[in-house]
Amino acid sequence: MSIVNFNPETNMVKVWANAEEFQKFQSYGINFKVDDADNSSTGVVMSNEIEMMQRSSEDTNPSLAPYTLSFPMTAYPTYANYASQMQAFEDNHPAICEMIDIGGTAEGASGGNKRLLFVKLSGNVSTSEAEPKVMYTSSMHGDEITGYVMMLNLIDYFITAYEDTGHPDHARIQNLLDNSEVWINPLANPDGAYYNSASNTSVTNARRANGNNVDINRNFPDNVSGPHPDGNSYQAETISFMTLADNNHFVLAANFHGGTEVVNYPFDNTYTNHADTDWFFLTGKEFAENCQNDAAAAPYYNNGYMDAVYANNMWPGVTEGADWYQVFGGRQDFMNYYHQCKEITIELSNTKTPPASQLDDHWDYTREALIEYLIQGTYGFRGIVKDAISGDPLEAKITLVGHDAINSHTVSSLPFGDFYRPVYAGTYDILIEVPCYQSVTLSSETIANYQTKDLGEIFLTPATVSAPTSLNTSGTDANSTNATWSATTADSFDIRYREVGSSTWIEVTGVSNPYQITGLNSETTYEFQVRSYCGANSTSYSSSQQFTTLAFSYCDAQGNSVADEYISNVSINGFGNNTQSSTASGYSDYTSLSVFPDLDLNSAGNSISVTKHWTGSSYREAVSVWIDFNHDGTFDTSERIVYSSSTTTATVNGTFSVPNTPTAQLGSTRMRVIMKYYSNAGNYANDPCETFSYGEVEDYSVNIVDSTLGIENLDVNTVRIFPNPFKNSITIKTPTQNNYGVEVFDVSGRVILNQKYSTGNGTINLNLGTLSQGAYFIKVTDLESHSSVTKQVIKQ
Repeated sequence: MSIVNFNPETNMVKVWANAEEFQKFQSYGINFKVDDADNSSTGVVMSNEIEMMQRSSEDTNPSLAPYTLSFPMTAYPTYANYASQMQAFEDNHPAICEMIDIGGTAEGASGGNKRLLFVKLSGNVSTSEAEPKVMYTSSMHGDEITGYVMMLNLIDYFITAYEDTGHPDHARIQNLLDNSEVWINPLANPDGAYYNSASNTSVTNARRANGNNVDINRNFPDNVSGPHPDGNSYQAETISFMTLADNNHFVLAANFHGGTEVVNYPFDNTYTNHADTDWFFLTGKEFAENCQNDAAAAPYYNNGYMDAVYANNMWPGVTEGADWYQVFGGRQDFMNYYHQCKEITIELSNTKTPPASQLDDHWDYTREALIEYLIQGTYGFRGIVKDAISGDPLEAKITLVGHDAINSHTVSSLPFGDFYRPVYAGTYDILIEVPCYQSVTLSSETIANYQTKDLGEIFLTPATVSAPTSLNTSGTDANSTNATWSATTADSFDIRYREVGSSTWIEVTGVSNPYQITGLNSETTYEFQVRSYCGANSTSYSSSQQFTTLAFSYCDAQGNSVADEYISNVSINGFGNNTQSSTASGYSDYTSLSVFPDLDLNSAGNSISVTKHWTGSSYREAVSVWIDFNHDGTFDTSERIVYSSSTTTATVNGTFSVPNTPTAQLGSTRMRVIMKYYSNAGNYANDPCETFSYGEVEDYSVNIVDSTLGIENLDVNTVRIFPNPFKNSITIKTPTQNNYGVEVFDVSGRVILNQKYSTGNGTINLNLGTLSQGAYFIKVTDLESHSSVTKQVIKQ
């Protein structure tokens, strides 16, 4: 269930629940009551009802404005009227207004293809400029729709005041739109707003949740509780807003709700203060005071608006996140933590869907507050970060030293490298950082509240890249280790590793620090090296660091008695181990012996036989065999190659396949054979880790090889294959201008390409665009020295 409101004086909680959540809640036996006023709306008037009354005057006076809606609004819009009006804003004012569709809703076509619509306003809206982006979005809770109408009013007000030079607010609005991009989304949950209205013409039955009955404001990734904090998949609406934030860096934002009247600032998911708590309180108090003053003025004389008081109250109408009540998966924290956007949550009306007759009152209460909060996005520090050599703009991290915490820093954005940092008055040291550049600190920069301080162009010098040092490993087990290293300047790394003594490196490109190396053989000593990249510049590989994998600790299994029966022979592909005369106990370890021939990766039709031996009468014995193909130290059901029920048949014969990578790994691994007595026929030995009364367990080593890849002795350091992964073409850089043979194999060993090339410039270009997505091997052979190297590549 989602908390809607909490009153600390009465300890009463108002919650919303869908049917499934409510049914579970009832099982706890907690007293509750359902308030009809919270689940129904009164006094709702829709825009199509007003249209019917006005249509005759519109027909006789075609000079009326071509808008679908009239402003300020005194009715809730139907969805069709809303969508038409959003388009009309752009159509009639294209120089300053653009409508942007960021995606659809959970209902999709079945709900009438309602869309998530923004209007972007700026003095030169079609041209991207270095200016802050600020955003409003309303009603992600579909029944909290006062803000829906307020946002439409605000768009109309901005356009009117900007274009009318005689408007009393022209100068302020022109300054805002000429120096920022204002993004406004009036309705973030159309499915909820028009719930139970097949024609999308009524909000009378509006509900909180979206078309899937999911609370969108509990559905965002959360830095405290992690991804999917509500247990639901990310909704269509959630994904659209996440994508919008990925593609646009908003400096400041607010999302609007209803059910109380208060400004709520971060954090919702923790009681830890945001680094900019003073700034949030300053701007929140300003918003609340503007609303309080305008509501109390003539002709309303309403002294009770935007003045809710909650925990740790410092000013009526302002509260701090979790101090009110704790929320996980909210968009406010998502935007602040993951996108460095100063977003707050504003509750605009005690009644979630107020009567239409009150809408124009709320517009007068909130207009000044709505405008002034957006203007706050133009205050603070600003600057442009560039490369000192090329002059190109850079994406930088800008930190107020000793002040910022929990991702409260800001970033500069391309294509201009511009940044904007609203902050409370003070003196700050400002650190500008970009990977592979020397950082710059601007010391003792002082700023006042409501001040814009331009730091100008800030140039960063590219750093000299050096090879990583202090290579180390941790958490090493039988088939993996965690590799770490130190690198002062780098934005990516290549790592390579091999068994000590091998001439062949396994190279992985574009990794980050730390990196987990997997697929290793147990009880084996390896070495690894790392090189750094800064952009296109790379270092040589570092010196090697060795590590040794651990032995697998396989589970124990045995029979307690072999007095009557045991295994006498196990054979693979015609090679067997006859132990009839040597078995002395219920467990036999033959892992140190090389009994069987190598098994080829991705091979089928391998034969196996297990022979039972009885010292007297024949008994019913079940036989099962497992091979630990993936080298993970366990015998999985999928790795069982023989599964024979309890019978008196003396020899169990079968065939099996060896999987391909990554299901099977190359090298030596464990095979376990179990013969277990059952008193009845038709029983199976299902447990590879069992101690049982009668019978025997035998363990063997089998070796898996890949016969499709020949011997590799060309120096892997001197051959570069890139890009990897690739989409269409791939380039091979060779150390000499000799003739080379190039073979491309798929993972089954099938030859895809076999060509000879003369590398006059040491470069071979392959067009592999027709290949399917997946893993392939490229073998490069020097036709003069007959040495070769094989590397794995990935086709995207």
